[in-house]
Amino acid sequence: MQQVVKEVFCIKDTEDFEINDPGKKILSIELSLDGFSYTVLDTEKFRYVALESYLFENINNYKHLSQVLEEITKEKSILTGSYQRLNFVFISQYVTLVPSELFSYTEKNAYIDFNVYPQEDTEIKVDKLNNLSAFAVYPIDRLLLQKINFLFPSCRIRHISTSLIENLLYLVRYGRVSPQLVLHVQKGQFQLLYFHERTLQFYNSYRYQTWDDLFYYLFFVLEQLGLSAEEMDLMLYGEVGIESELYKKAKLYFRTLELGPRSDLYKYGECFDDIPHHYFYNLLNLNACG
Repeated sequence: MQQVVKEVFCIKDTEDFEINDPGKKILSIELSLDGFSYTVLDTEKFRYVALESYLFENINNYKHLSQVLEEITKEKSILTGSYQRLNFVFISQYVTLVPSELFSYTEKNAYIDFNVYPQEDTEIKVDKLNNLSAFAVYPIDRLLLQKINFLFPSCRIRHISTSLIENLLYLVRYGRVSPQLVLHVQKGQFQLLYFHERTLQFYNSYRYQTWDDLFYYLFFVLEQLGLSAEEMDLMLYGEVGIESELYKKAKLYFRTLELGPRSDLYKYGECFDDIPHHYFYNLLNLNACG
């Protein structure tokens, strides 16, 4: 596992955390070809008490990803407890958003075929987005899905677009934040959301290898939408620091650049004090996603 997995964060409230009663806690997991993260919420105190995150290298297919996921789960006993609830978010750029009034479950394959070209051995899943009044339709590798359900039999699987849109739309709609653009960045992939008059106008996800790749896609989208970076307020979420080239360039290009706040719906153990508040936004808000 050491050849492809690098641990980047490992924080817990107490040294003996893993022997505490998991039945009073909620486990939330994020998984992609680029990494794996999880966090634990103590439901009695409504406080996050643990978080670990790993970056992957040279994992290019879901068969390999399934094997690595099983290895991590075997090594981490904290992942195998009987939790009160288990949230699981699958990160990929492939998703089709369909308005509720146009959606039919019998047509889910057609929605994917129209917008995405899934591989043959995939299963089509559907999430309901209540705040957006839409459905997210997305393919997931069948072998990976079987492995997830085997390792975490009671988990509730969601696509990253579902949790990210639902939580950010809530914040924007009720005036908790007021960005025009939201950039959510993780290793190898980023999501871009554009809001106008407290409604979501655009969402898409892109793969990238360099910051130049990311800015190319970002400015291409702005051009297609008829928007100018110099007139836009940008909010940044994700695992990217203020010392990064991304942050420094974005600060030059956009009218304003703000780091997204951490949700005040929850409390956070002291072990979270050293993690910037805009990190792990999606992971730490899976519990708020219906």
